Amino acid sequence: MSLAAFPELKTERLILRELAHADAPAVAAMHRDHEAMRHWGGTLLDTEVAAHDFIARCRTGWQWSPPVMRWAIARPGDGLLLGTCGLFNWDPRWHRCTLGYELARSAWQQGYMREALAAVLAWAFQTQGIHRIEALIHPDNAASLRLAQYLGFRIEGRLREAAFWDNRFHDMALLGLLASELRVFPN
Repeated sequence: MSLAAFPELKTERLILRELAHADAPAVAAMHRDHEAMRHWGGTLLDTEVAAHDFIARCRTGWQWSPPVMRWAIARPGDGLLLGTCGLFNWDPRWHRCTLGYELARSAWQQGYMREALAAVLAWAFQTQGIHRIEALIHPDNAASLRLAQYLGFRIEGRLREAAFWDNRFHDMALLGLLASELRVFPN
C-alpha cells in the first residue's frame, strides 16, 4: 500500500480526516470518561500529552509499511471531533487488517460511528485490496458488538485472555468481515 496523502473521506454528515494536534484536547476529554472508554484496550489517552503522542504516531503511521491508519471523525460544519476510527495490523500478503474505533459519549446512539465505519470499510475493500477485516471486541461491549454485526461482521470465536489492560487479562470476541459481505448503506 502506498498513499501520496492521507485519504480524507466524506459521508452525508461527517468528514473523516487526518488527526491534528488541535484535536488533542477533545481526544483527552473523550478518554477522561473512563467508564465510556473501559473497553479501549490500552492505556487511556486522558491527558493532552498522551493525546499529542498518539496523534503524532497517527500522523506518521499512515506512511509506514504496513500502515497504521487513524481518522478523526468530525462534523464538517463546526469541526467538532466526535471520535476516531482506524485500520491497523495490516498484512498485505494475506490481504487483511484490523478495525478499531471509539466515540465520545455525547455522540452515542446517533448513527455517527455506523456512518464513519461504513465509509472506512468501503475505502479499504474498494481501494486497498483488502479481502478481510477483523475486529476484536470485549465480550461485555454489547453496543460495539451490535454495531459490528449491523455492518456485516460475524462473530467467529472468543479469544481467551488475548488482551491485557488495567493490570488484568481480558477475553476478546473475534469478528470478521469479508469484502463480499460488506453492506451498502444509502447516503
